Amino acid sequence: MNHSSNPSLGEVHFSRRQILLSGAVIMASGLVTSTLPRNAFAESSLHFIPFMQISRLLVNHKLDDTVGQRMLVLLEAELPDLANLLNQLLAIARARQAKVVEDFFPAIPTGPVQDLAYRIIFGWYTGSLAPTRAAKSFAFEQALTWRTTQDTITIPSYGISGPNNWQRENTPVLPVPQF
Repeated sequence: MNHSSNPSLGEVHFSRRQILLSGAVIMASGLVTSTLPRNAFAESSLHFIPFMQISRLLVNHKLDDTVGQRMLVLLEAELPDLANLLNQLLAIARARQAKVVEDFFPAIPTGPVQDLAYRIIFGWYTGSLAPTRAAKSFAFEQALTWRTTQDTITIPSYGISGPNNWQRENTPVLPVPQF
């Protein structure tokens, strides 16, 4: 058997050392990318941190950063003065030393700043920025109104735990209570 140093066209020769090194590089890159925060590459917006700070003050729930990023993209496209409005909201909250929305919301002046606060709250709860047919949706299952009802409203043919759970009684839909 003649081993030539010039492999013919289409043949590739790897030494055991090259294969082992390639495998180690692939494993290391997989470990590094899995340990990075999930939004390390997505946070290209300069407004993300102030937006999430004001969102967490306006909405007293655990908010998903990915949903916040998607909402922020839509807000940036619609509001050219978004940075200024966010800074004004944060300044009001800091001046009142706010920990929750009730601490500073009455101090927000009527106008564009208050409109932005309402849109942020509306967005987190509904998954879109406006109640119109043309509004773009950025969240569905992550919208807060869906989350609050996901454990009580079931499709009548399925149990809460999913398909083929026929033993459990579903929550009755009728009669609707009158208040």
